[in-house]
Amino acid sequence: MMLCCAGAGMRLHAQPLNKGRIAILGDSIAYAGHWANEVENTLRDDKKFAACEIVNFAVPSETVAGLSEYGHAGGRFPRPCLHERLSRILKMYQPQLILACYGMNDGLMQAFDKARFQAYQEGNIRLKKAADAAKAEIVFITPPLFRGDSAEQAEYDAVLDKYAEWLVSKRKDGWKVIDIRPGLRKLIAREKAGNPGFRYSGDGVHPGPEGHHMIAREVLTGLVPEIGLAPEVAEKDHRPTPDTMKKHEKVRNEWLVKTGHARPEIPGYDPEMAKRQFPRTVSVWNGFLREEFTV
Repeated sequence: MMLCCAGAGMRLHAQPLNKGRIAILGDSIAYAGHWANEVENTLRDDKKFAACEIVNFAVPSETVAGLSEYGHAGGRFPRPCLHERLSRILKMYQPQLILACYGMNDGLMQAFDKARFQAYQEGNIRLKKAADAAKAEIVFITPPLFRGDSAEQAEYDAVLDKYAEWLVSKRKDGWKVIDIRPGLRKLIAREKAGNPGFRYSGDGVHPGPEGHHMIAREVLTGLVPEIGLAPEVAEKDHRPTPDTMKKHEKVRNEWLVKTGHARPEIPGYDPEMAKRQFPRTVSVWNGFLREEFTV
């Protein structure tokens, strides 16, 4: 993708794709498909992106940091790591553009810890280097809100604020970053003002359909300057329909099977890949950070 600049002092942005492949990376919130499908539908309504192939590669429970808490998923499996499968996605799918949204799982739903924060930073830096080596533009998206319905900020949401602040700080190094968190807070507050019974997320983590729509709105707003998405197209309502979701999930599952991954219970799981991942389980022992791993 070529870069262009319009006028002195204007921000650099990517020249829009006429053809090519777009990959969406993320965890269970992206895997659910609602905000990802709305972004896909919107891109397809812009003639500059209409011919693009768009695939959701998100995997539930996944982190970019490569960490997992003790007893995750009731002890059935540790959290998978993006980097176990990233090279296969880049080689087999060959995306020209990547939209990556991680962070919700990377802090392990625990209090802030420097070691976990460093692992998150290193994981994203590794992702950026891999994308650069594959000549793929990458747009990072900050993690959604944790317990976004709470009037008082949850402790873990404050952790995610730190993760988001670090991502945003990487703009100074030329990273493309969309910060969805401030806008999400405003949208939720506005909705609750008119509808006190509104719930962004029933379990505190996974948004409902309207919450996904809010995420999509913030992502699309950020894609206008970052990839040249037409503002008038971004402002239209392109919510998922049963037909678009069915196609979105079909293509997602086909590519997850092609590229494989280490996360049980969804299409594409390969136990051999899980063995090669060497996942780290992180817990606290007598006040010290403990890592357990299997070789």
